[in-house]
Amino acid sequence: MMILRGLATWNMPLLMILVCISVGYFFAMRKHSNVRSGQFYWFFSGIGLFYLLMGSPLYVLSHLTFMTHMLQMSILYFFVPPLLLLGIPRRLGQKWKKRNIASFSALVLFSILFFLYHLPQVLSFLYKNLMIHTSFIFCLFALSFLMWFPVMTPDSSLKRYSWWSSILLMPACLLLILNGLLGGQDTSPLFGQMMLKLCIPSDQSGALLPFQINTKADQIFGGLLMLLLHKCSLIMAICLGKQRKYLQNLKLKPSFHKMK
Repeated sequence: MMILRGLATWNMPLLMILVCISVGYFFAMRKHSNVRSGQFYWFFSGIGLFYLLMGSPLYVLSHLTFMTHMLQMSILYFFVPPLLLLGIPRRLGQKWKKRNIASFSALVLFSILFFLYHLPQVLSFLYKNLMIHTSFIFCLFALSFLMWFPVMTPDSSLKRYSWWSSILLMPACLLLILNGLLGGQDTSPLFGQMMLKLCIPSDQSGALLPFQINTKADQIFGGLLMLLLHKCSLIMAICLGKQRKYLQNLKLKPSFHKMK
């Protein structure tokens, strides 16, 4: 794996941007009297996880197999946004939601783009154009941030929204599973582009991987992993969102002495 040293680097500009965001968030949230210390932990956990996925050597390593790529994408879009939203005061989140933030439209658009992203031809094109690929990734992240709002600010339509979330994101997972079952892809486009960047012939994958990968099984388990992680993230976000709503209502509930 020493051959990856030139690509597996830490993204310092991204680190500085995230540090500035974290500092700005800290001072902005100190002005809110109803902010709990736990919200800081959730937000900073989301920031740290985002940097590990996008700015650390783990970003390059996630391109080695379909499973590692699906793991990276699933955590980035299904776990990081809820963590960041947990750090935002619930009242502020509800205000944003009332300003016609079309979370369902964001969910539909995200599902379409996420499906297109995993088409071999589209993925190969994006990976050859760094600026377009980066813009596409951050567009997906912005949409994922919006589509998680209903889950983190639960209301009566939460159950229906969660059902639609599972249905609309399923095609991208099934695409990988079907490709694996039908033998549509022999190698990962991301892995192939990495080999080209390192000037390694395609038949010498052992230079990067010390073991032989069953590409069909890799795609099948990658799709199943993404389905599982999405379901786990929904359950986690719903539970944490309801818990936050309960604690907020409990805090705002007038006491007996105040009522007197």
